[in-house]
Amino acid sequence: MLVGKTSQTGNKMDRISQYTKYLNNGKEDVVIEEEEILKPSEIKILVLTSATDSEEPTINRLEKVCKKRSIELHRISSDKAYASKKSDSKETLIIYNYDGEGNSMEVNSNDNIVCIARRTVVTNRNAGILHKMLSDHGVFCINSPKSVRTASNKFNAYINFINSDIKTPRTCLVSDVKYIDDALKEVGGKFPVILKFTEGHGGKGVMKLDSRDSLVSVIQALRSDEENKKELILQEYKEIKDDRRVLVLNGKVIAAAKRKKMKRDFRSNVSLGAEVEPYKPNEEEIELAIKTAKSVDCYYCGVDIIEYKDEYFVLEVNPSPGSKSSYWDLEKKKNINGTELIAKLVDGLMDKDDWKHETKEVGVIEVVDVLEKGIEPMTAKMDTGNSGYNVIGVDKLQVKGKTAEFYIKGFDKKIKKTILPKKSIIKNNGSENEERYCVSFDIKVGGKVYKDVHFSLSDRDNMNHTILISRKFMIDSKMSVNPKKKFVLGEL
Repeated sequence: MLVGKTSQTGNKMDRISQYTKYLNNGKEDVVIEEEEILKPSEIKILVLTSATDSEEPTINRLEKVCKKRSIELHRISSDKAYASKKSDSKETLIIYNYDGEGNSMEVNSNDNIVCIARRTVVTNRNAGILHKMLSDHGVFCINSPKSVRTASNKFNAYINFINSDIKTPRTCLVSDVKYIDDALKEVGGKFPVILKFTEGHGGKGVMKLDSRDSLVSVIQALRSDEENKKELILQEYKEIKDDRRVLVLNGKVIAAAKRKKMKRDFRSNVSLGAEVEPYKPNEEEIELAIKTAKSVDCYYCGVDIIEYKDEYFVLEVNPSPGSKSSYWDLEKKKNINGTELIAKLVDGLMDKDDWKHETKEVGVIEVVDVLEKGIEPMTAKMDTGNSGYNVIGVDKLQVKGKTAEFYIKGFDKKIKKTILPKKSIIKNNGSENEERYCVSFDIKVGGKVYKDVHFSLSDRDNMNHTILISRKFMIDSKMSVNPKKKFVLGEL
């Protein structure tokens, strides 16, 4: 059974048609399986935050939505909690004092856990460490540590925008006031200009300056404390009436709002009191928002867009957007409130196939150790074209009831394994479908042990490698293949 769903950036039916074409070209060892849709009872959400209830209404809404859907949610007190691997198992991460009251929590690498990282992971070093540990442990993070670092630093984000051909106001890093004239030239050489902290938020640390003298004096004042020097950027000023916060979830625009510039202020931040209203973005804004989110690799974010002289420009990306506003829901075509927005985020997490992780690079050929007595490590192909079971080559396969007896190719040790209920169905061009029995092995890849890994048993004679590792296994194990490399994780 194939399940497809459309989005503004393409759809899963495109992938399915590609798989069909792949199969019809005579390729083997490809099995298309159903998407993995989780039940509410199967998912757990962790929220990394140091904020109190009154400081983070978005988390309050998350708790409300999860309670209604019977989803387990825990706040992780990111400034008080700490974590370490369980001594007898690398598969378990223990978060100590997670609630600030002395309680601990175990996180297994194969659990269906989502970590929602609030801004504290940028401002608090301990929170950043927890965020990285959870991501490295295999927890799906919204957003990943790398994407949060990129999007939160306005100059890093600017570089990504430029590299992705995204229109954005001209920006320059202010390294030294001695070179301020060069910086001014970079951003157009006209006043007023905008001076910003690279990691400010909510409109804080954003200054509009009307002369060179005021610009120099402000920079000197901000740089006077040697121990707490602020990293600054200079940006060209564009006169606007409003900006648009466009919310992107997994490559799709889900909602948007317009924030009107305040009287006697050039900023339009909701946290500073700006008026906000639902906003229906046009196709150009939708495409720009999706492209921008992709440029900083954010799964869920707010993209701030301005319109200036009939052109659209991206100001910045918020990797931890709030939910204080009213929004236009692009799917339901109606206005929604902050709680309804958070519900869309939570509901979007139920399709595990859409989860994205920071990955470990592997080569197209790696060493796999099947943890069976008498079986030595062997080479395996990391087969990105195989979306089904892993494959292991066998000889002299015999089936006796629910037990399979066989020899792994190249070894003279007979192995007996219980046959799994589900068979692997292989479609061959011009011939009947082939059914293969499936069993499970414990294996070691790159020094890490993976238990109960499913393999289909193939008795083909033309296998160049005894083991083919499937794309699904690589996704679940957070691996990405570099086709130009071999034995990245170690050689025989």
